[in-house]
Amino acid sequence: MHLRKIMLLLLLWLAFGSHATGQEFAPIEPEGPEKPELWVDFSIEGGFYNQDLRIELSSPGAQIYYTTDGNTPDPRVGSHKYTGPIDVSTTTPIRAIAVKDGRQTKPISHTYFIREPESNFPVVSIVIPPAVLFHPASGLFVKGHNIVDTIWKMPGANFWSKAEVPMNTEIFEADGTCVFRSGAGFRLFGGMSRLFPQKSITIVARDRYGQKRIDYPIFGKKGLKKYKFLVLRNSGSDFGKSHFRDGLMTSLVDDWDIDKQDYRPSQVYINGEYWGIYNIREKINRYFIAGHHDVDKDSIDLLEHRFNRKTGSRRHYQRLLDFLDRYNLDEPSNFTYVESQMEVDNFLKYQIAQIYFDNQDAGGNIRFWRPQTPEGRWRWILYDTDWGFGLHDEQAFKNNSLAFHTEPDGPRWPNPPWSTFLLRKLLENRSFEKAFVNRFCDYLNTSLSSRVVEQKIDEFQLRLEPEIPRHLDRWHLSLDRWYEQINQMRIFARQRPDHCRMHLMEKFDLGREREVRIDVSEGGKVILNHNLKLKGAGFEGKYFERVPIRLQAVPRLGYRFSHWEGIDVPPDAGEFTLSLTESAYHIRAVFEKYVHPLAGKVMINEISANNRESGDWIELYNYSDETVQMGDWIFTDRGHEFMLPDVTIPPRDYLILCEDSKDFVQVFPKAYRYIGDFDFGLNKRYERLGLFSPEGALVDSIIYEVPPIDTVFTMNLLLPNLDNADFENWELLRGIGTPNAANRYYVESTIQARRELWIEIGIAAGVILLCIMLLALRAMGKI
Repeated sequence: MHLRKIMLLLLLWLAFGSHATGQEFAPIEPEGPEKPELWVDFSIEGGFYNQDLRIELSSPGAQIYYTTDGNTPDPRVGSHKYTGPIDVSTTTPIRAIAVKDGRQTKPISHTYFIREPESNFPVVSIVIPPAVLFHPASGLFVKGHNIVDTIWKMPGANFWSKAEVPMNTEIFEADGTCVFRSGAGFRLFGGMSRLFPQKSITIVARDRYGQKRIDYPIFGKKGLKKYKFLVLRNSGSDFGKSHFRDGLMTSLVDDWDIDKQDYRPSQVYINGEYWGIYNIREKINRYFIAGHHDVDKDSIDLLEHRFNRKTGSRRHYQRLLDFLDRYNLDEPSNFTYVESQMEVDNFLKYQIAQIYFDNQDAGGNIRFWRPQTPEGRWRWILYDTDWGFGLHDEQAFKNNSLAFHTEPDGPRWPNPPWSTFLLRKLLENRSFEKAFVNRFCDYLNTSLSSRVVEQKIDEFQLRLEPEIPRHLDRWHLSLDRWYEQINQMRIFARQRPDHCRMHLMEKFDLGREREVRIDVSEGGKVILNHNLKLKGAGFEGKYFERVPIRLQAVPRLGYRFSHWEGIDVPPDAGEFTLSLTESAYHIRAVFEKYVHPLAGKVMINEISANNRESGDWIELYNYSDETVQMGDWIFTDRGHEFMLPDVTIPPRDYLILCEDSKDFVQVFPKAYRYIGDFDFGLNKRYERLGLFSPEGALVDSIIYEVPPIDTVFTMNLLLPNLDNADFENWELLRGIGTPNAANRYYVESTIQARRELWIEIGIAAGVILLCIMLLALRAMGKI
């Protein structure tokens, strides 16, 4: 009997139990990181609550010590030994350690925000011993005993310290989600802004404190995914004024290819006390450069000010300065050499930004870098622009900053000769001068136009307006002054472009202003001065009589350039230089659709956009009777392009384009014609796919939109003679698909068609046989 039970259980397991563990039916849940042997558990996570809380701490077999005032828990002194639940009725940080067998954990902190005002900003909690910040003799936030207070800079004050001290910090998203909780390093940050009561702070992630990175994209998808340093900035010299000046100015150059810090305002608490709005910024150092440029952080030259070394070497830059000092850059070969040593276009944009901003402290905040490679060139970093946009002068929009930035004999500060030397030398070259003027005009017509800048100011104001009163109350500042500052910035935005143009005319021999309007038909764009990309109708700008502009018509895939309207140029002049001899121009670029002769013959036939094992792939089918050469053809999805290598498709045959050819062939070992790898995945819900010839002619395109499907599936064209642009002619099939083979519906319909044909043949044969028999019987006289 016992043996029969065992056999029965074994049979049941074979029939049911073994299948329950299959990967196909039981998705594997990701395993979280294991907790260390010694740890402190909090019964309630730190976060935002509208009621009093009772917090329980636990650590099996260990003693727990905690504080609620920011001090570091210590079994010997100043800490509570945990004996029971902790009642929390106001915003409180609980900082705890566990002690067992002579070992203890690093401090861990949870901050409980009780009935705090709602905020749309992320919240940063800093938990640190109060004496570190406020001790009368040594506190980092106070003057201390060694200050020389007869000098406005207050030398000797504690807040000039460069010390790094341990703390605990938490970062919460605006929805209350905690995205970072760890020990970290605390440093003061900034220059003269340390004189303000709200001090800027650097958060430093190090392994010895807890985590070695802040592993969260704090600035969203466009920013980095992780950070070694984050700066909580008090808005620098703009403290007590707009509180977003630097963030505004750097946002105006978002698409200029200039290195700059990301910006995000936040609410900060120190030891549970509200500490105001801080602007989260990146820290400019080798980690910043490596993260944004995919270079080795240990192989970078980073200099500041004149040529002070931050990391790496200054030899390369000094050689460049020596060359500039010795040679005239109006000689083309000399200028070409300079272009090989520095990114001239990057420097040009950097200077235009500083000049437009009227940044009176630009000469004191210069940083530039290069990768330590033979071809590594210098790039400039835009930062700390607070002294721009009329920080201390309501009439600053009138300031001739171009003269300021090209002054050969300026004072020691703010524009000493060394700080203007590089721009003055480059302007010796006439081509650079024209590029500088046109580029300045480009931006005054677009990114720096009054309309665009005022819209930006409105965005920043609306973002801060609900949050700023509490911050101003915290630091005893004026809301009326805040609005006055924003209005002053709006006046600057309205007036500055015309004054900048006037300063250009005073500096250079430009002739009169010219009005230029450019419209662009559907199907392409116009690149103006190798810089602006214009689409649609309505670009209007001002340029100068003696500085020609450059226009280039660039068709979109599936279109080709047809002609220009409004100017007298040859029909095939896709790119040309226009001398502005007339007072006004209205130019239109016209594009037309461009369809390849093989459209409808080479087609997208099958799509797999949800197979992690094989990677994404599409199948092309050649419905024509000729072999098609597909070298340099272009496959696209939304925002990505993949150029095909030299490959052919025989008539009535298939070609697979795959995301990862190695993964693909592992899943489909019998696949015989495939190429890869396109370095982008396909969206499994919605996508726009295209296939184009090397000349940009449209061969095929489809748009698909499918409901959520949790399993592997493919999209299959029912029959190759159907219109694949109509998604009614497609079917969704569960499974891995049939690459390099006919689709299921086509196979089944072909079999069915053959079956029906044989039935028809059989019926016809039967009818014929019956007729023959009847004729025979009739001939025999039997019917």
